[in-house]
Amino acid sequence: MQDLFFIDILVNAVLALIMFGIGLSLTIGDFLQVLVRPRAIVTALSTQIIVLPLIAFGISFLSGMTPEQKVGLVLVSTCASGASSNLITHLVKGDVALAISMTTLNSFITLVTLPLVVNLALIVFLGEATKISLPVGDTMLQIFIVAILPAAAGVFVRRLSVSFANAVERPLKFILPALLFIVFGMKIFLDKESGGSGITAAQTLDIFPYVLMLNVLAMVAGYFIAKAVRLSFPVQYTIAIEVGLHNTVLALLVAGTILKSHEMEQPALVYGMFTFVSAILFVLAVKGKKTFE
Repeated sequence: MQDLFFIDILVNAVLALIMFGIGLSLTIGDFLQVLVRPRAIVTALSTQIIVLPLIAFGISFLSGMTPEQKVGLVLVSTCASGASSNLITHLVKGDVALAISMTTLNSFITLVTLPLVVNLALIVFLGEATKISLPVGDTMLQIFIVAILPAAAGVFVRRLSVSFANAVERPLKFILPALLFIVFGMKIFLDKESGGSGITAAQTLDIFPYVLMLNVLAMVAGYFIAKAVRLSFPVQYTIAIEVGLHNTVLALLVAGTILKSHEMEQPALVYGMFTFVSAILFVLAVKGKKTFE
């Protein structure tokens, strides 16, 4: 088995910090939101789990990307929302409790859906005879250790001391996006021998239209599906954000350290370059001048 590069270890550490930061904002009461408002959470999770992979497969079939990049695009669609989407929901005055509940539940659901959907993509785009496969057990264990345990630790810390959790959570809202920016920068600019993506400007431009399409269609689908089932307006754009922004750090973790494929990392890298801004622009489009009120 290939040794991990420093950048891969850094990705794991950043992901763990993000999940810990999310956990610091959670209480046991947040989990009850699922029971109190089942229609909103069921709508959001159904869109995330069913609609998004279908969109990703459709885009991949129509795209001119390499088979590995197509798998990478599907992988991005299976990586549920994370700290960045929760932060945006907070900034635009969305339904933060729903966003946190989605992130929490998705963290567990991903343990099952990610290996299944990515394995299907590997078979569809690389063929049954490919030597690249996603070990379901190892994947579930790695996500559990890197993502679930830190989140649980954050919940536990908040339960011990709310004041401490609030004090730590505030700077983390700024530190974690900065760490994400640094990680993406390293992954983009480092060469393959150092654990970077080795992605070129030409490859970035080739991939960009397809990841942009995934991002926009995901937000549109989340927004209008929520609208169709008559959820409140804040819930509508909250679901759009949570469905449209994916945990690209998790996608890099899976593509880089489990699948060992630089090409499969590339859609996640390009996706992470612009989605923070695109989500803000989407909310501006549907909410207007009162976006931050």
